[in-house]
Amino acid sequence: MQRWSVRTVWGFVCGETGSGKSTLCAALYRYIMDNFPDRKIVTYEDPVEYILGREGDLLPPHQAEIGRDVVSFAAGLRSAVRRNPEIIGVGEIRDNETADAAVQAGNTGHLCLSTMHTKSPGETLSRLLGLFPSIIRDAMAWSVLSLLQFILVQVLVRTNDGGRRAVREYIVIDDELRNKLTRMPHSEWGYHIDEIIRTEKRRIRDYVLEMYIKGEIDRSEAVIFIPPGEMRQ
Repeated sequence: MQRWSVRTVWGFVCGETGSGKSTLCAALYRYIMDNFPDRKIVTYEDPVEYILGREGDLLPPHQAEIGRDVVSFAAGLRSAVRRNPEIIGVGEIRDNETADAAVQAGNTGHLCLSTMHTKSPGETLSRLLGLFPSIIRDAMAWSVLSLLQFILVQVLVRTNDGGRRAVREYIVIDDELRNKLTRMPHSEWGYHIDEIIRTEKRRIRDYVLEMYIKGEIDRSEAVIFIPPGEMRQ
């Protein structure tokens, strides 16, 4: 996450409600402020969950709440570009207008960090492309592919010591993968990405199974993330 934070054009942190997406994003913003204090950060959240700024920050972040400070995520993104930040945080991309505004922000060179309620990187990409009307989906798919750098999905797993551990699966959209995707229909991109993660045994369920085998979690927790047929006795 740290190396992505200073090079990325567009990245996604995904997961279901309660998976720690907001906490991870807040930690990433704080890392940027601590290590790159001249980077201007603007976020649009629904609601604001963490106060990012601290006394002594060179450039205190601007945090806006949907419904209180700005009418929508899309309106916030358009406003953010005029503020000329290096980093724009979008609490969630849930409609075509917001997705389009995020693409425009990326095209102007802004680092954009977004979230979606999805269970895998491939599902995230498929859902994102599905937000665009069919008449422009082909064109927007290529714009998204040119900007997207990573998709990360996180869950929180309860461990036997009473704690919770963040478990993640992710895909980095590097030049090699981007070139492969350009040679197939965009309707297949999501499946192909998830298949890479499955083949490399980097799915959340693979890591959870490893935790179960090591005795770090019990069976009742493991089956939340692993189909019963894949559980080892």
